[in-house]
Amino acid sequence: MVYTKKIDRETLVIVASELLEQEGIDAVSMRRLAQALDVRASSLYHHFAEKSALLNAVAEKGLHSLAAELEQARVGSGMDAHQQLRALGMAYREWALLHPQLYLLLFGSTPVEEQPSPLGRTVSAPMLAIATQLVGEQKAAAATQALWAFVHGFVMLELAGQMQVGVPVEGFLLGLEMLAEGLDNHNINTF
Repeated sequence: MVYTKKIDRETLVIVASELLEQEGIDAVSMRRLAQALDVRASSLYHHFAEKSALLNAVAEKGLHSLAAELEQARVGSGMDAHQQLRALGMAYREWALLHPQLYLLLFGSTPVEEQPSPLGRTVSAPMLAIATQLVGEQKAAAATQALWAFVHGFVMLELAGQMQVGVPVEGFLLGLEMLAEGLDNHNINTF
């Protein structure tokens, strides 16, 4: 009797993540994943009912990775909110550029949930902590949105090839510093 190779969910997620990064979202299919693992495609359905469930698991693993990087950057950068913001922004950018296809899966065109998931809150927690230091609790959520809009928008432009070579890092750091300075002087009336 011939036994099929033992596979588990974690292996499937790892291999699917590798396929995603190497070949893009269109390459991630149950059939392609089965080929990469040298198993029958039908055996994968014991672990994931459909491709979307597999991609959700890949996204969840990616969000955990991003959250860990962001928290490590914030904690490891000292007590100054400006230094923390710079470290956090650079960690976010570097993570996105290191995992461009995963980043696009996570933030490319997926609608935002009305109520953030616990994992979504974990990802935004380091930025919220910095925003709270800069503007206080009352305006922290709005400041977090402004910070994320800048960081995400910059990264998306960079991934799309819309930035000149060599300039992005300087522009990115300048933008972060301008935001930090602006938030420090947050006596701005909101509409």
